[in-house]
Amino acid sequence: MEEVDEFATPWAAALAHPFSGADHWLAALAVGLIAWSWDRPRALRSGAAFALSLLLGIAAGRAFGSFPLMETGLAATVLLGGAAVFAARRGSPRGAIALTSAIGAWHGLAHGAEMPATTAPLLYALGLTLSSSAIALAAGLVASALPHGRAALPRWAGASLAAAGAYLLLSTFAA
Repeated sequence: MEEVDEFATPWAAALAHPFSGADHWLAALAVGLIAWSWDRPRALRSGAAFALSLLLGIAAGRAFGSFPLMETGLAATVLLGGAAVFAARRGSPRGAIALTSAIGAWHGLAHGAEMPATTAPLLYALGLTLSSSAIALAAGLVASALPHGRAALPRWAGASLAAAGAYLLLSTFAA
């Protein structure tokens, strides 16, 4: 798990945290690409489900602490997210929302378990959710601006995310 500076303000530490580990920002990137591979209403529902699941996961992680294989699960979310981006629009929209919710919940558990005991929990949770959602939104907006005639682009992005997730997953076993 990444170390969070307990002397920084909770808001600044929370905003910076999703950028401090590859698993966090790659998962948020995957969420954005998954969400925006569908139409705008589904993308917004998927993004909202991610944010809500992240908040609920943070609360559960704060309440119950770390779970076994936490880092392995984080790496697996990147791998699964990449696979979903690769297979864009082949699954169901509900499946995409369920996957982005699961990614949010698992990352929320990790964030909540890592939260310094001396921090303001609500402020920290809101900062984490805001920055994670901003990464997802930025990825989705970039993806939606790309020409739709380039079907290989989402596949390359998905394959790259899945490969990064596989690397992270293998590195959890090597540690």
